[in-house]
Order: sequence, then C-alpha cells, then structure tokens
Amino acid sequence: MKVLRLRMAKLMLLGVLVVNLIFLYYTWNTLLWRRISRVLAGGDEMEAKAPKLTPKEKVRNANKHIRKSITIVFYGHYNFEQDLRASIDSILDVIPNMPILVLQEGGTEYAYPPVNYERNLTAGEEQTVTFLSLAFDVRRTRPELDPLAAIRTKYALLMPDSVRLNSKNLLQKILREINTIGVAGAQAQAQAKPKEQRLAVPPEETVRRMVLVPFAGNLKSYSSCARMRMDLPNWTLEIVATNDSRRCDLFLQKHAILLDVAALAAMPEPFSLPFPEMLYMQAKIANLSTTVFPHAFQEGRRIFSSFHTKQRRIDLRRRQFREMYKRLQIKRVVRRAYTVLGKPPARENNWQLHMGVLDAQFSSSNQSLPLVTDIDLFGCERTTKSCIGTVYNNRPFYSYLDKHTPPCCLDKLHTTFNHVLEEFENVGIRYWLDNNALKSAVETNAISPDAYDIDISFNVQDLERSNAMKKSQSKPYVDNEGFYWIKATDGHYFRVQFSKPNQVGVNLLPYEIKGAEVRASGFFGWKASTFAADFLHPMSTVLFLGKSVMCPNNVLEYLEAKHIKVQSQDMPMDD
Repeated sequence: MKVLRLRMAKLMLLGVLVVNLIFLYYTWNTLLWRRISRVLAGGDEMEAKAPKLTPKEKVRNANKHIRKSITIVFYGHYNFEQDLRASIDSILDVIPNMPILVLQEGGTEYAYPPVNYERNLTAGEEQTVTFLSLAFDVRRTRPELDPLAAIRTKYALLMPDSVRLNSKNLLQKILREINTIGVAGAQAQAQAKPKEQRLAVPPEETVRRMVLVPFAGNLKSYSSCARMRMDLPNWTLEIVATNDSRRCDLFLQKHAILLDVAALAAMPEPFSLPFPEMLYMQAKIANLSTTVFPHAFQEGRRIFSSFHTKQRRIDLRRRQFREMYKRLQIKRVVRRAYTVLGKPPARENNWQLHMGVLDAQFSSSNQSLPLVTDIDLFGCERTTKSCIGTVYNNRPFYSYLDKHTPPCCLDKLHTTFNHVLEEFENVGIRYWLDNNALKSAVETNAISPDAYDIDISFNVQDLERSNAMKKSQSKPYVDNEGFYWIKATDGHYFRVQFSKPNQVGVNLLPYEIKGAEVRASGFFGWKASTFAADFLHPMSTVLFLGKSVMCPNNVLEYLEAKHIKVQSQDMPMDD
C-alpha cells in the first residue's frame, strides 16, 4: 500500500507539471503573436489608445498641412478687368493664413489701375497675401526681383483670375495626387486595382509632373487638350487637338496648375506672358509630364463680358503671342484642329481673328469632324527685312545656331521663284535651273532647307525680251506685284527680290553662247564657270517645287563639271 501511494503521488506531481508546461506554452505563444501583430500593424493599438482629435483640431491640422505645402500664385490677370479681391477672400475664408502671391506685370497696360487689397483680419489671422511687381527696378536686389524667392513651400498652385474655393477638399486631393507616384495620373489611378499601393514622393525629390485642375465652367463642346511638337531647328511649332487627357501638352481651357517650385526654378523664365502658354512651352522642352485632374474648381465672377474689355484683352494677347514666337524663334505654327470645312469664324476669339492666339475654342471635341491643318507664318513680310540677314562666306547666321533657313523666308523665296518663272516663260526667255537649286531638284525635287537664294541662268541674247530686266538695267524697278528687280553692283547679273526691304530673292545669271562653249556674261565667282554648249542642246526638264523646270541635259555630268556633288544618283528628269 505504501508503494502504491508513492506511485500515485508521483503521477499526480507529473500531471501537475505537464499541465503547467502546457499552460505556460500557450500563454507565451499568445503574448508573442500579439506583439508580432502589433509590430506588423504599425502600432495601430497604440494609436487607438491615443486621444481622439476633435473636428476643430482635424480642420486645424489639415489647414496647417496645406499651408506648409502649397503657395497659391495669381498671374496672368489684367488689372482693367479682374476679380482678385473676391477670389482671394474665398480662399482665405476656407483656409485662413493661406500663403498667396499675386504677381503683377510691370507694363502700364497690365499694372494700371493698381489693385488694392485689404482684409479685416479676425483673431488668429495674419497678413499672408503678397503683391509683387515683375517690373525691373534698379533699386531692388536680385533676390527681391526673383518671384520664386517669395515662395517658401514645396509646391505652387498657379491660379487664374476669378475662382471660388468652397472647401479645402480639392486642395487636399491634388496635393495627395502630386505627392504620390506609381500610377500614371488620376485616370489611371481610378482604373488601377483597389489594393495597389501608391508610394509617397520623398520631400527632397523634385516632382517632374504638373497636375492640371480644370474649372467647372469649361465648355465640353471644345477640346481641352492639345499635343505639341517643337521643331526648333526648323523654327516650327505644331499643335494638334486631342481629347486624350493622358497626352495633354497644352491645356486650352481655364485651369489651375500645381507643380513643384524646383521644377519652376529650372525653367529659364517661368513667369512670362502669354501665360500659361509660355510655361507649357518651357515644360515641354524640360520633359515635364502632365496629369489632368478629374475634379474642378468653381468659377468666380464672369469677366471680360463687355466688348471693350474683351477686345482690349485680345489685342494684348496678340502682342504677347507674337513676342513669344519671337523669343522662342518660332516662325511657323502648324495647327491641326477638328472643325467644319469652310465654316466662317463664328466668334470673336477665333484663331484667324486672333492672329495666332491660342484659346479655348481652338478645336471641337467632336473628332468625327475633319482634322483641318492650317499653317501660319510669323516672320518676314513684304514690308519688313528678310530674316536671313547679311550672309558672310556663304553661311547665314542661323547656320551657326544649328538651324535651317526660316520657313517664312523659304515661302517668300518660293513665291519669288514662281513669279520669275512665269515672267520668263511668258516672254520666251531661254533659261535653266542652276547650281545648288539644280542640285536640290535632282536630289529631292524640292528646295534645300538651308537655301537662301535660287540661281536661274539664262541666255543673255534674250535679255531684251523681258521688260522688267530692261528697266532694271538703268535703275531698280518694282513691278505691278511688288517684286523688286535690280542689277547687282558686284557684276552684270540681275536679282529679283520679294520686295525692296525684303531681300529674299532669285539670282538671274546671264550666259553667252560662243561656239562650243557657254561663258558667263559679265559676272564672276565660282558660279561663272565655263561649260560645253552641248549641255544646252537639247534642254531637259526637272521637277522642282511642284513644277517642271528647264535644266541642262546630262545634268549629273553638268553639275560635276561645275564641281557640285550630288548625293543621289536617281535623277527625276524628263527628257
């Protein structure tokens, strides 16, 4: 019995020990997983224990975050018709102490009459509205002249005139949009998977993206976006209307722009008129992407409703665009828009009336309409000097800038060539296309992009057949269409210019046939080479600028005899 009781005690002791070990294991395991779960959850339990914020504290924190992140910049307004006071008040009523910068152009047509803004500050409000003139002032230092020095936040919201801010929600959304990466734009974000995570942008990283926020009053019957292609070597800007907001190089209707101040600082001149078109040109060159935000700001008071203020704004915008094209060295604007063929301009802000001004009615949003291409040239005219200027050593100034001949000059050269050709063929002068123009005709059937004149040689015995050349032998002669015929002072050859001030023109080189040779008649230089008369008997033709033009036979041998190398051996000629 004693042995049995001892065994029973040992078994009970062992059972108690096993039960304690099991209890200890489950207790430790439970506490461990709770700790791991707390770590993985990012301290959600501790946040739950934190005191909850009141609605006023949440609003205060949200406003503080917006104020530290965004500065609202008003630029591009016109003081003679503006809604700045009400626009600023609507912003400050929603977000007190919001940093606001109003940039003012220095010209009297923009800065006069001056805008005076005063606000009755309530408890806790400060004066956060700054007016800054962009006019040069020798009394101010360089930092004082720099508008970006007045912006102390990471982002700038470039706001047009006449806006009403009803709540801070839209500012929070666009701030969240530009602060995140990983999804290309708000539209792509809406189509992305719900569980897809978007990464926050590091504070020190420059955001190379612009968030475009449209206005609720924009017309849906017109396209808001356009694609741009800048061909600076050819002085060309191409603008194509589109409804694809994912490829929006230029937003045409009223909108605000949110972008990184560091991206603004990298541009040569971010605040320049016309605005925001000049900004978009610089952003395109800097390869900044754009995102059209799906929500919109509310419109303020309607401005430029009277004919007088509307026409005054149109005149200023026309001057701004011409100055922009001049500064960017753009002389040809190609625009492709969806419109009705042959439809006359129905509104005052049509492109034709604006002389190159881009506006909200650039193109219809109905892409079933024909895509119409229009080309406008901004450069030399009949009453202005040529864009080519004086040529030294056969190299115009723009060749040193890695540019081709301006398209306006090529257009005037083409017009002058057609005029001379018509004159020669009407009176029966024996002529032939010569030198570099003939080389271009053989290679491409077109004029060279680097050409600044065209050479036409002719039989000097036919000179008397042309009344214009006869008159120009004694003094310069202007024909009925305004072309300027003149005899050169450095030789006995003639030149036909587009006009007297515009010296783009065609050289008329007289040759004399003497037996089996053809010699230059009274002019000198590399163009005055002697060649065999067999090249002119019989004559041939070559396609040049859309016309069949007379030229020597065996043209490749002819050009080789004149030491002119032809790249292509495929000769587009008719015998």
